[in-house]
Amino acid sequence: MPSSDRIKEAMETLLKIFKEDKLEKVARAVFKGGDIPADKWSFLNRVLMYLNETEDARGFRQWQQVSRYVKKGSKAFYIIGPVTKKIKVEKPLESGETAKEEKQIIAGFKAIPVFKLEDTEGEPIIREEFKVNIPCEFNGIIQELGLKVKPVRFCGSSYGSYNLLNKNIKLASPDIEVFLHELSHAVDDRLNGLKPGQNKDQEVTAEFSAAVIAHLMGYKIPLVNVREYVEHYSFKELMGCLSRIEKIVNYVIGRTKIETGINQSVISIMQQEAVTA
Repeated sequence: MPSSDRIKEAMETLLKIFKEDKLEKVARAVFKGGDIPADKWSFLNRVLMYLNETEDARGFRQWQQVSRYVKKGSKAFYIIGPVTKKIKVEKPLESGETAKEEKQIIAGFKAIPVFKLEDTEGEPIIREEFKVNIPCEFNGIIQELGLKVKPVRFCGSSYGSYNLLNKNIKLASPDIEVFLHELSHAVDDRLNGLKPGQNKDQEVTAEFSAAVIAHLMGYKIPLVNVREYVEHYSFKELMGCLSRIEKIVNYVIGRTKIETGINQSVISIMQQEAVTA
């Protein structure tokens, strides 16, 4: 198949985003941090990777470099790469004369074959999924509540989640407000018991609790984001949860040391995963 046909095929794959329910694939392409070649790809090429149902794709030789080999009969899919060439252009000089200089331009595009991780075999890949820094002052609460904080590259349609059953907090962002939001859910669960799902009262309680905790502890967070989040659910819900929020904030603040400014002492949490598909 000519390269032009490969490019057309890739474009048609991307167009499926608008025809089918593929927005989750687009969201996943936003996140990097897996220490894989695709982190250096364009956004659209990462979308293509997720649309092809894999979280890691590489060229034939790239897989060989990590001691993995493409299985016989496996079919590649194609990403789009630029074709560059050098041209000489006239550059004006201060003297009024001109001089020729070399400039690199994009002359076109080419299709590049890559293979999915699932279509390879060989040595396992150890990669860092994500790293977050949790201030040490929260360590006591994490232990008291029996929480496990797990960094992930993607967390559904949000940047974090709290699991009622296994007490796991998943974070797809290093931002402190995301951790505080999920921690507030966990505290709310301990004090009041939570219901499964994203209930309005639970969400506004966690978001506003996180904002108050951040303010009291000197963490700077974008308050406009807090306002938009609460507006999305309802200020009416917020007003009905103020007593509940106060208890959550007291629980957290009572178990942490308040200092001026941000506490620079942190716990680095890094997930490493052995990929053996």
